[in-house]
Amino acid sequence: MQEHGGLSAAGLEALATTTGPEALLTTLMAMPDQADAAAALALMLPRRQSVWWACLAVRLIPGIGERAAERVALETAETWVQTTSDEAAERAFTAAEFCAVSAPARWAAMAAHWSGPSIAPRGLQPVPPAAHLTGIATRTAMLFTVHDPALRGRLAFADLVAIGVALMHGDVGRKAQAAVLDRLAGG
Repeated sequence: MQEHGGLSAAGLEALATTTGPEALLTTLMAMPDQADAAAALALMLPRRQSVWWACLAVRLIPGIGERAAERVALETAETWVQTTSDEAAERAFTAAEFCAVSAPARWAAMAAHWSGPSIAPRGLQPVPPAAHLTGIATRTAMLFTVHDPALRGRLAFADLVAIGVALMHGDVGRKAQAAVLDRLAGG
């Protein structure tokens, strides 16, 4: 977490002074911004849940289905969550390549790819992805989602953390996602 968490100075201090992941997450969630809580949770969740969290977050962006390349990247990431197949991880990488570097869906797809068995192209010697790469891609998807122009600053890391915490507790995250969508719609 210290090396790959991307935590702020306050987040690193919390990491040094708390024991256990639940205590760390509770401390980070008490911070005003909750960006550190999102970053830590992205690394704490199992890979499949982390990728799903990225997908749920990206689906919060109004009009995401109208962005063709991003829609395909997001759908390939969702397919990987459903199947966890090697082929789905490879397709996620291919779809991600068609998205802008700042596209949140690109990073959801990269999280799926980095959850697969190898980051090397098919037919080459397998290269297992480092364990932290999925979390880093999910964290990046969160960052770009919060700052997506279609949301015009209406989405906070706390919204995303609420979805991630639901996943951490065994929920599929749809109810937490619906609550955020309702808030964004003004309901």
